[in-house]
Amino acid sequence: MEDTLRRKYELRAELFKALAHPMRLHLLELLRDRTWCVCELAAAAGIDKSVASKHLSQLKAVGLIADERRGTLVEYRLEAPCVLEMAACAEAAAARSLRERLGGAEALA
Repeated sequence: MEDTLRRKYELRAELFKALAHPMRLHLLELLRDRTWCVCELAAAAGIDKSVASKHLSQLKAVGLIADERRGTLVEYRLEAPCVLEMAACAEAAAARSLRERLGGAEALA
């Protein structure tokens, strides 16, 4: 595989690693509609500020979120809302597949 393609797939793998935690997905959903400081995000997610900071740092490292310093306050914003659309699309496909394997929608009721 050529270097350019390898780097492209490595970047994608890093992106999916960053998405591979339920709390990081939750934080992305919270960031969908507005900017938040880490203390607000931590409170809304029900986690310690230090835990929220670690998750946010992983999301920032792959470019899904960005931050902006306002004095001593750091606000986070979603940079790639398309990732939430991708997650919803993949979730719908997985749900369809599960329904088919279980014998239809009534199996999930």
